[in-house]
Amino acid sequence: DNTTACALRFLMLTAARSSEVRFATFGEVRDGAWHLSEDRTKTGKSMRVPLSDEALRIVEKAKTRSKAELLFPSPNGGALSENAMSLFMKRAKMTARPHGLRATFRTWAEHETDADWETKERALGHTGGNKVARAYQRSDSFTKRRKLLDAWSKYLSEEPN
Repeated sequence: DNTTACALRFLMLTAARSSEVRFATFGEVRDGAWHLSEDRTKTGKSMRVPLSDEALRIVEKAKTRSKAELLFPSPNGGALSENAMSLFMKRAKMTARPHGLRATFRTWAEHETDADWETKERALGHTGGNKVARAYQRSDSFTKRRKLLDAWSKYLSEEPN
């Protein structure tokens, strides 16, 4: 129940990159989505990330904890350090690391869902296809990605057998 744990949970639920989560702001969250501008993504393209109910609960919890614009500020008020989530996982004796959670999401999506390749890749913020295919693809598959991330959230929330 600390800021780093909340950031890590948000990262897991959104399948986002740690840099995107560390610099996430309240102003980026609206209409059930997290809106990342071109300068905040690895691809240089703006992106909307559908937020599951659990991810939205984390945002609401962050509002009660943060006086800053950042969702998950460090104790000094700036962004969490690049290694904050990794160190949190290491101290908790976890073998996984934040970036590996993206691979876990992608593997789960491949084996446990019927989502198409493009939806799974777009959920990770990847752009697929060649230049011509990208020029003709104008949809961000938001509704399909919402369904996929909602299923992922449900999977993460299930009690193990």
